[in-house]
Amino acid sequence: MSIVFRITTSADHQERQTAVINARQLAAFREFLRGQGEPLDMTLLDPDFAEDDYLSYRFEARVCPLALASIARIFDYQTDVITVLDEAQFRGRRVSVYREGDTGPITLSVGLTSDLGLELDLAYQNAFALLEGLGLRPESVGEIPVDNVRARLADPAIRRSVEAQGAAPYLSRLDRLIATGDLDDSSRLEWA
Repeated sequence: MSIVFRITTSADHQERQTAVINARQLAAFREFLRGQGEPLDMTLLDPDFAEDDYLSYRFEARVCPLALASIARIFDYQTDVITVLDEAQFRGRRVSVYREGDTGPITLSVGLTSDLGLELDLAYQNAFALLEGLGLRPESVGEIPVDNVRARLADPAIRRSVEAQGAAPYLSRLDRLIATGDLDDSSRLEWA
């Protein structure tokens, strides 16, 4: 079992924009992402298992490094798709593609994962050590404003405490994650 640390905003707790796409558009989108990822030397699909039917209908994709218009063309410039893509790029998030059941509609929405995939996915023991080092209660679910985490990370005593807990290897990754928390005043570090 693990605990994932991520940056959330108030927009993550509201109903997410979604768009229904068809199988032809999905196939073209996957092919486009593979084709664009190679010259950019990036993996744009996560996970990318074309031979697994379940995963081909349930994945996240990076869209921030790509031009909105080039992606929108794949979806015949559907306004609901453009809305999802625009919000994902604005918020620096991936898009999520999923299908409910075997015959449900294929849905595109803004994902919870940052475009760069900076989330920390730590085993319970490591997550609790990091939380204790930061002076927080070691609970499996929680949140704290990003500004409070920045203040803690700026304190040399807190950094020493994290090191004493054996969680020093996660400090640089936490710093990079917190750096993405500048979207708005509601940005929080959340873990679950």
